[in-house]
Amino acid sequence: MKTTGTIKKVLPVRTGTSKKGSTWAARQFVLDTDGDGELLLEVFGQKEIDQYAITEGEKLTVTYVPKVHETGDKVFGKNSVTGIERDESQPFAE
Repeated sequence: MKTTGTIKKVLPVRTGTSKKGSTWAARQFVLDTDGDGELLLEVFGQKEIDQYAITEGEKLTVTYVPKVHETGDKVFGKNSVTGIERDESQPFAE
């Protein structure tokens, strides 16, 4: 899926260690989709977090995949970012 909006909030990076012993990092952010509501999106992997360098106030077009998984009687969902496009005509947000 693809949507365009403005970054409303960038949450702190979360880190952990997998069962196999490798480290992971994830960062969530809220995208205001310009009148269609807000989405909570997630970037997974330190390389991707650094590459996208998302900042509050930026206008972006985000490609994401909605994911759902069940564990026992619980259902979890997330919107995993697979790509980000920046509007090159706007000044870089600092």
